[in-house]
Amino acid sequence: MPDLFTYLEYRDYLKDAYEERRKLQPYFSYRFIGNRVGMDSSYLTRLFQKKLHLGDDLVERMAGAFGLDGDSLEYFRNLVAFNKARSEAQARVFHEQLMRLRGVGYLVVREDQEEYFSNWVLVALRSLLDYRSFDGDYEALGAALLPPVSGEEIKASLFLLERLGMARRTEQGYEILDTHLHSGDNWTAGAIKEFQKATIELASHSLDTVPPMQRDISTMTMNIDAQTLEDLKIMVREFQENVAKLVESAPHSDRVYHLNLQLFPLSRLLEGKS
Repeated sequence: MPDLFTYLEYRDYLKDAYEERRKLQPYFSYRFIGNRVGMDSSYLTRLFQKKLHLGDDLVERMAGAFGLDGDSLEYFRNLVAFNKARSEAQARVFHEQLMRLRGVGYLVVREDQEEYFSNWVLVALRSLLDYRSFDGDYEALGAALLPPVSGEEIKASLFLLERLGMARRTEQGYEILDTHLHSGDNWTAGAIKEFQKATIELASHSLDTVPPMQRDISTMTMNIDAQTLEDLKIMVREFQENVAKLVESAPHSDRVYHLNLQLFPLSRLLEGKS
């Protein structure tokens, strides 16, 4: 059976799980599932084709038909809710639950820590100190960033990280508190928007200052519809989660990178569309 915890679209999981189980157990048909769950085969066909969502009253019965229990059942519940979310804020809440169940560890930045996103230097410096020792030379630490910043800015940034409870001074330098952070539901806040603008500008700057072998910047322009847009958003979130798992296992970090993913419209919707 496919691993449910690798999916961010529950209908893809159900379709894949059905096809695998059908090979092993020929009786596991649309009619069999329909009788267990309480739906006709045409409903199941449209569900697998992503033309409709699973009704709230059918989630538990569908999970039972596929033998899901314990953490798998909890993940499936949240997965359905994530795919049916009516807003980005709702989706973010359920996505956090999915990541928790997947075992991806991170801490949501609190509202009183919003200042962390006021300057890209804070975010980069916190990552840099996670593998680089600090001997008190603020200028050297500032020169290690790209683009470089002054020792005075590094000093102020270190004090702010301490005040926010994200770093602690030790005899060996600085200890980073809580490895993985993200903005959680505060991602729409003004500070986050300004941070995103700053990192986009850094990416643009890198085109002129960083050799191509040390960066990867590509673009795509495409024609899509509303459903494809939702699918793309899910794919982006899944990619981000896979990146988080990959960097967690990096044995010997020796550089700080920032990854921007940008998906935005280049045309207005046709009249009558939503």
